[in-house]
Amino acid sequence: MNPNLIVMLGGCVLLTIGCAGPPSEVVPEPELPEIPGSAGGVLREKPGFAKVFQLSENVKVGMSQNEIEAMFGLPDKAGYKAYGRSTETAWRALVWEWVFDDVQPARVLSVVFQDDRGVWRVNHGDWP
Repeated sequence: MNPNLIVMLGGCVLLTIGCAGPPSEVVPEPELPEIPGSAGGVLREKPGFAKVFQLSENVKVGMSQNEIEAMFGLPDKAGYKAYGRSTETAWRALVWEWVFDDVQPARVLSVVFQDDRGVWRVNHGDWP
């Protein structure tokens, strides 16, 4: 029998045994918070870039998720992001983004929320 084949088969067996340990616990991401009044309600059309750009100057740190939703409507994208990973106190943010392709080049408004005892409040927002 070919000695290289024996080594390869032995390596495959060791690799399989090493990977067959107990499954690691997978911690799921929490569900995105539900927006009150949005389920089953009538969705209004998203305002255009010019209107949102003007309204964005009124976004202040500490505003609630509901206040932002009332200003701009539902976001086009929503997700979680970790901030401050290289510091002692990293925190999880909720990020909402509105994409505006009614201008060229397309623009994106991003609002970052921080959890404040169960209420998502604006940490910062910008036009990246």
